[in-house]
Amino acid sequence: DSSGLQEGYDFRIVPVCLVILSFLLHTCGMGMRWYIGGHAPWTNSYETMVYVSWATVLAGFVFLKRNRIVFSLASVFGGIILFVSSMIWNDPQVTNLVPVLRSPWLTFHVAVIVASYGFLGLSCLVGATNLLFMSSPSYGSGRLSRLVQEMSILNEMSLWIGLVLLTIGTFLGAIWADVSWGRYWGWDPKETWALITILVYTAVTHIHMIKGNNRLWLFNLLSVIAFLSVLMTFLGVNYLMSGMHSYN
Repeated sequence: DSSGLQEGYDFRIVPVCLVILSFLLHTCGMGMRWYIGGHAPWTNSYETMVYVSWATVLAGFVFLKRNRIVFSLASVFGGIILFVSSMIWNDPQVTNLVPVLRSPWLTFHVAVIVASYGFLGLSCLVGATNLLFMSSPSYGSGRLSRLVQEMSILNEMSLWIGLVLLTIGTFLGAIWADVSWGRYWGWDPKETWALITILVYTAVTHIHMIKGNNRLWLFNLLSVIAFLSVLMTFLGVNYLMSGMHSYN
């Protein structure tokens, strides 16, 4: 009967399978774009946002077995990013690369540093969710408190992964800058804000060293605020400033 079916089958696997299918289609789409364009599909605003969406869902898969709430947040955020990427100011057309972008170092640099945005964005969402849980009147209950502690651990793990990728990507970018422009660092707006983002998240990862009862709340709050530096690096510099990284 239907009750026996519900007891023997976990219906929560259905949305997970749908996300997996969507992720595979997303991956195939990026692969086709790579094949058609002849270069990695993350060289302009539209392509990088599509790639960030892919990296965000990938981050959700990393934590799927540990916490399905985190996976759900990653899936929703990935969909939101895809929606934003389709906005009118992003041109989805496949175009040829300008000469300075025709470097294998660009592929490695952008792939790593933009992937970090997926993990840092997931950290922001988990932090915001924890803040909502902590503001609930029932937060004092053991179950909700344990959930917040568990998600805070995953928040920190996602933050650390994002920070490591961001740092490695910045170093790869310095190598690309030397190959393309003959210097490793030039205080270009994009370079400067990448450094600021690294310093901001380095500070957030050391919040656990501060003693106090509100340490957990402070960490989750700062993981949300810190993402503003990512938004400034990724979008603000492109649309509010001009520099050597303005190709979009």
